[in-house]
Amino acid sequence: MSQGGDARSRSGVPNDSLRTLKLDEGASVRDELYRSIRDDRKPVLVVMSGNEIGARRKLSDNIVAGRAPDAGLHLSDAGVSWHHARFEDRGGDWAVVDLGSTNGVTVNGKKCAEAILKANDRIALGRTVLRFEEQDAIAAAYDEQMERMVSIDDLSGLLLRRRFDRETSLLLDAARQKGGALGLIVMDLDGVKKINDTHGHVYGAHVIGGAGHRIGDVLRGRAIASRFGGDEFCAAVADADADKCVAIAHEILHAIGDKPFEKDGLVLRVGVSIGVASFPADATDAATLFRLADEAMYRAKQAGKHRVSR
Repeated sequence: MSQGGDARSRSGVPNDSLRTLKLDEGASVRDELYRSIRDDRKPVLVVMSGNEIGARRKLSDNIVAGRAPDAGLHLSDAGVSWHHARFEDRGGDWAVVDLGSTNGVTVNGKKCAEAILKANDRIALGRTVLRFEEQDAIAAAYDEQMERMVSIDDLSGLLLRRRFDRETSLLLDAARQKGGALGLIVMDLDGVKKINDTHGHVYGAHVIGGAGHRIGDVLRGRAIASRFGGDEFCAAVADADADKCVAIAHEILHAIGDKPFEKDGLVLRVGVSIGVASFPADATDAATLFRLADEAMYRAKQAGKHRVSR
């Protein structure tokens, strides 16, 4: 039996798994860095504090910031006016202009009617603080990745609950403003506990993630959806009454129940119980709307599971 490892380890030369790989000069980090430096820097607003903390808005055209659902930068802060401020392209510079807001616009602690913005300026609108940045390609890619990390559930590919709640609030405000409808669909998988108990949580997680992706496929372009935790999901459908939501819910029912999930040669089958409620027919606020859809989902469970209830 050899003592002290092989000859390369004893001589101080690392084995292959510890070597540093030499980058191909044609696509080196240096070349990528130089290319990013040559790129035009892009302006962006980052929400530093407030209800939308972490949100980023790239600036390419003039936008209005305010509580209005159709504002280019929607801020749900009650101290922000409906149309609070406009961010304007001044031909190479960007400016912020107060639109007659109740609480005014403050840039770096100084209240102003308008101001030309510089990198890292802090703009206060109500209790919300924005930072004006000029980003190169690397910083922009980093921000996009960070925004994905705080917005998307890795397992299902759907929105995290915090982001979903924020987007649903926007959809509800828009429905109120336009006199439209908003449907809410609450879903809970049937049979995941049995899979966990029989095969282990790795297999249960595989089914939960797969079901989330199927829900996303059904809803793509029509609604937003979230995994609320565990094996429960929720979706908000703009311009949809209860009947339209029930039809979409049956599509989800078939997408999950008609085809089994497979992992390591095991065939795994689950169902889904779904509840539906809609604004304004069933409720006029988000909390009541969710409660009614959740109660409808439990009625589906009690009626035999893998079905839709309203």
